[in-house]
Amino acid sequence: MTEAQEEQFGEFMKHLSQWAANHETSTQFHGKVGVLTKGGANESFELGKPVKCVVSHADSPELRKQIVVRLFPPRAQQTQYSLVVRCGSGWLSAREFFNKEHLARLRTASRSQEIKAYWSKHSAPPASTAKKSEKDQKPRERAVVPMADDKDSVVVGPVFHRFVRLPQELQDMIWVMAAGLTGWYRPCRHRTSDYPVPHIHENYYPKQNTPVTLGTMLSVSKSVNEHMVPWVYRTTNFYFELTGFTNFLWQSGPRNRANLRRVTFKFSSLALLHCHRWLAPDEVFELFDPPAYTSPHGLQYFWRCQIQELARDLHLHTLTLDLHGVPPNHVPMMVRILRQAFGSVRFIRFVHEGREIGADSWRLAELGEPKTWRELCRGWFESHHMHQGYMSDKRRGMSLEDLERDMDERKEFFDAVEDGAGGVQAP
Repeated sequence: MTEAQEEQFGEFMKHLSQWAANHETSTQFHGKVGVLTKGGANESFELGKPVKCVVSHADSPELRKQIVVRLFPPRAQQTQYSLVVRCGSGWLSAREFFNKEHLARLRTASRSQEIKAYWSKHSAPPASTAKKSEKDQKPRERAVVPMADDKDSVVVGPVFHRFVRLPQELQDMIWVMAAGLTGWYRPCRHRTSDYPVPHIHENYYPKQNTPVTLGTMLSVSKSVNEHMVPWVYRTTNFYFELTGFTNFLWQSGPRNRANLRRVTFKFSSLALLHCHRWLAPDEVFELFDPPAYTSPHGLQYFWRCQIQELARDLHLHTLTLDLHGVPPNHVPMMVRILRQAFGSVRFIRFVHEGREIGADSWRLAELGEPKTWRELCRGWFESHHMHQGYMSDKRRGMSLEDLERDMDERKEFFDAVEDGAGGVQAP
């Protein structure tokens, strides 16, 4: 080559190396692309012009193929070079070409294995068949292609293929940053008013702008999905108000429910009424029969059975209760109902508008002494029997003596005290 051609060739190799270091090509092909230099007077190595190259596979370097490529510099506001390969009368992008090369290599390897497997079970193949198999493994068009010098070649491979070989902890950290996972998630973005009959209002929360959505992340590959779905359930704190909890558990399915470890409830002033309707033991529910205004009426009992059955599948590490709007005298009964509703709860923590509440807070003063179900139910009746919506009209029309008589019929249950100080622990 002339001195001008050598300088031009050196610049071309720098550009080709930059393309190889940051390109959008096949996620499977791994090999080399070498530039052929014959030193002809008309040979050119300019960007955008046809350049003769040779491509070879990493696992079969003896199989080579001569190609013609055109390399284009990055366009405005882009950092990646573009490479196209001549195919017939047209041009293919690098991704399409190398994908085809990878599939062709797989077919060749599969054909070779089939031939070997066949003749391993039979006598030695005839000479004509042996020659034919050699031709299948080493196509004539590749056998005569010259080799390119290593200094004139660049390695072509999946740029991000090594990601799956990183330690699992690093993969998790990368996915968390890419998907913008914050460690908590509010499946149902609604807010409930503080009236006895809930009125649902839309409450829009700003969404975090992330390059990768959670759905996209879980669709990358089967292995990512199999690892990240349980990981997300185990590490995320799921936040609920008065709606969405049953639907979330139902859609999650038994496998994902088994991985759920952290749940936060913010029921506001309706907290204990909500617990009576859906999560309280049958004895307490039948004692007060709080209305839920469903249509038909029997739907309330179906939903109640459903949520209780789903909640028993949960073995929580931490149950967080936001006491915003919850009267302090409601806290002991609410805690006891929620503890028995789940399969198990290791820790219960209390917050107010997201801020931690200490054990000495006045909001937790009623938790200091264990109470029987009888005491808890009596307190609920005395506080709310004058208000509609907290218990059935039939119960509201009865006296405290009638309540005591009904509880005496199930004395063993209503006189029971939960072991310990309400079974409440702080993490």
